[in-house]
Amino acid sequence: MNRRELLISAAALTACSQDARSQATAAQAPLFPMRRGVNLGNALEAPNEGDWGFQIEDEHLDIIGNGGFDGIRLPVRWDTHTAATAPYTIDPRFLGRVEEVVTGALRRGLYVQLDAHHDPIGEQPERFAAIWRQIAHHFRNMSDKLLLEPFNEPNGDQFTGARLSSIQAGLRDSINTASPNRLVVLGPGNWQNIDALRDWEPPSTESVAVSVHYYEPHAFTHHSAEWLGADAPRYNGVWGADAHIRLVHQHIEQAAQWGRRRGVAMQLGEFGVNSAVSLDQRVLWTRTVREACEAQQMGWCVWDFAGAFPLWHRENRRWIEPLRQALIS
Repeated sequence: MNRRELLISAAALTACSQDARSQATAAQAPLFPMRRGVNLGNALEAPNEGDWGFQIEDEHLDIIGNGGFDGIRLPVRWDTHTAATAPYTIDPRFLGRVEEVVTGALRRGLYVQLDAHHDPIGEQPERFAAIWRQIAHHFRNMSDKLLLEPFNEPNGDQFTGARLSSIQAGLRDSINTASPNRLVVLGPGNWQNIDALRDWEPPSTESVAVSVHYYEPHAFTHHSAEWLGADAPRYNGVWGADAHIRLVHQHIEQAAQWGRRRGVAMQLGEFGVNSAVSLDQRVLWTRTVREACEAQQMGWCVWDFAGAFPLWHRENRRWIEPLRQALIS
């Protein structure tokens, strides 16, 4: 064998070895523990629970568990219930209310993904870190079915790429010091968009899972969204062409492959369609996204139980059954 042949052979062996390592990592990538979740939005992230038209009741947890789902994501705004000066103590009454919902869900065998929603992360980093040390310590003896998610949709220049990863690493360490081995859920910048995975790495894969959000096409999912006022988009076409469905599968596969390459559990933590869109279109889009996730073995958590993207009628106190079926059948 001449020198050129030896080089080619060595390169081939290296490529095979790298491919084998990549396949082994993919094969070892864990599954996100909560497989079929529902966000309980518009309740504990409101200024006061009920201000946005929804209060969480024990019955809702039973409805979710009996409806074919295995967990909830619980968005909470913490900073408005926290002292403005050190040691930045969380209001015990508010913390007790959050605990009431968390323990109620865990008692029913549901996973709980405890999230921070709307907290101004960048304005007071010391206060934000202190809040999460308290949360982690308070819930340290809870079941491992409790997952902690300290960031929701980080965005802006200070929350991109390596800068975001560094901030998340410090917070992850603080949480794991207060609550060892607790699974921490993190995601990329640009509102946790799948495309933002390209320039972001999780601080490590130890005690970390990754969650991304999906509302594409935005003009469709947020069609006539009343909270956007004059800026609300309008979607004048009909969603559901073969090309539309293929694009959803491509986006979800992109996220799943990213996770497999890194051996990290992946979740689609938010997806949904505003109620201004016709029900048949909402059902088709929701089913498509859910099937794309399950084809890639990604866990998912739909937005939302009873808010602007509802699965459940608040007034009639029943499921919007076609949407529930789109998620579980």
